[in-house]
Amino acid sequence: MSVSEQQVQTVADACRARLGDPSSWVPPDEFRRSLALCIIESVQAAGSRYADASTVIDRYRAYRRAHAADPVTDGARELLRTFEEAGSSDQWAGKVGNYKRRYSDSAAPLRAAEIQRTAERLHTLRVDSVGDLLDATRDGHAYADLHDAWVESTGAPDDTTWRHLMLLAGIADQKHAAASDDFVRSALASASCESGPSAEILTAAAATLGVEPSSLEHAVQRWKCAHSDTYDTVA
Repeated sequence: MSVSEQQVQTVADACRARLGDPSSWVPPDEFRRSLALCIIESVQAAGSRYADASTVIDRYRAYRRAHAADPVTDGARELLRTFEEAGSSDQWAGKVGNYKRRYSDSAAPLRAAEIQRTAERLHTLRVDSVGDLLDATRDGHAYADLHDAWVESTGAPDDTTWRHLMLLAGIADQKHAAASDDFVRSALASASCESGPSAEILTAAAATLGVEPSSLEHAVQRWKCAHSDTYDTVA
């Protein structure tokens, strides 16, 4: 089935408005190389705007690259080391989470304490890398312990942040697959545009944006994970 230029342009415009400049999107493989990035975004996005979580990720990456030229592959232990370097979670929020950011009264508060506590719990369970996380999800007892530790340390009242973590780590979920369809339908509906085949429209929108379809789909799924109505804003 062919799709119309209006449908494609409408979805492409929604992508720019909701997801930001495509040049700022973090590639899926960067998350899958770094458990630290997975922890930071999935915890920070809880009760926050997606843009806030993305900003913290960008500033953490900039901070780490300023201290080491290699790509960021930090695990839970390396993430905890940045808290040790900063001195406390409050200082981490200023030195790392807001790296080189000019002061602003309107800046969203960072969930630094939850990020630190979560990294500590995962490290205690010997989950230090995305590979360790994947291994734990394949074992019933380890999965239960990991899930319970995650819920307790993040303070999230449901599994929204857990599903966000699974997405970033590359673990498939039916809700993730449905996110792209929901995104396309909502974009078209908000512009009073006729609906159409989501997969084809999203692929065409990716071409319009100059990105790979897989990168756009991942960005959409990240955005959807951070826009759940199942919990209230948490500072």
